[in-house]
Amino acid sequence: MSLGRILINLLAMILILLGLSPYALIMLLAFSEKPTSIQGFTIDNFAFIATGKLLQDPRYSHIYPNIHAALVNTLFLALGVSFLVTLLSSMTGYALSRYPVPGRRAILATVLALHGIPVIILLIGLYFVLRFIGLFNTLIGVILAKVVLDLPLGIWIMKNFYDNLPWDIEIASIVDGAGRFTTWLRIMLPLAKPGIAALAVLEFISGWGEFILVYTLVTSNTNWTLSMVIRGLIGEMGSVNLNLLAALSIFYLIPVLIFFIATQKYLLRIAFGGVRG
Repeated sequence: MSLGRILINLLAMILILLGLSPYALIMLLAFSEKPTSIQGFTIDNFAFIATGKLLQDPRYSHIYPNIHAALVNTLFLALGVSFLVTLLSSMTGYALSRYPVPGRRAILATVLALHGIPVIILLIGLYFVLRFIGLFNTLIGVILAKVVLDLPLGIWIMKNFYDNLPWDIEIASIVDGAGRFTTWLRIMLPLAKPGIAALAVLEFISGWGEFILVYTLVTSNTNWTLSMVIRGLIGEMGSVNLNLLAALSIFYLIPVLIFFIATQKYLLRIAFGGVRG
């Protein structure tokens, strides 16, 4: 084996170890008996899973919501974003793929450009819009904001999937008298299931991990998601309990990790050229 290959393999191993080390550290801290160091073994740091209370000290009871409620909020946000983005993207992507829309190139370029705009630039505008329509400090408002921001990428993905579907069955359906909507609903959607599933999985993971919109657009801790609870645990306590923080992080990670492992085959179908697999 040449020296160059040995150096490349060594560099790859170092990068892999650096990437895995934060996860290993979190695992060790989560089961450690000491609040600020790795020592001993205990599962007491996960007591909040059974009780729903992050801290037993009554002084902090008004700061942190019930963990079970935060979990439900996180799931509601992820499912809401996934459903709306997938639904709207599948309809809009079909229209841009199959209809002779005037200025289609400009529309697609604009859609792609909108996805590249940093979210933080739009936070002030989203704040005032949600205040105006009465959805500030609600999870529904956060879902709508997230959908608006994620929709451009969803439209682009679904448009590419429709582009790679054959016209023959669709034309035959229209010739037989089916309308455009019926053709889309009964013919094109079943054919586009791989793309729909991939986009739904992608948006669920995106919604589950959302933080900046919840942090900006939600003020009441009753509407907190798990990401906000983790942030609150870091920001409000005088001395951070690293063990509790690590345990909560694992609790936040495991559901979406299981979901990702179970559905990764759909994510692998996403390609800029259309459908894989």
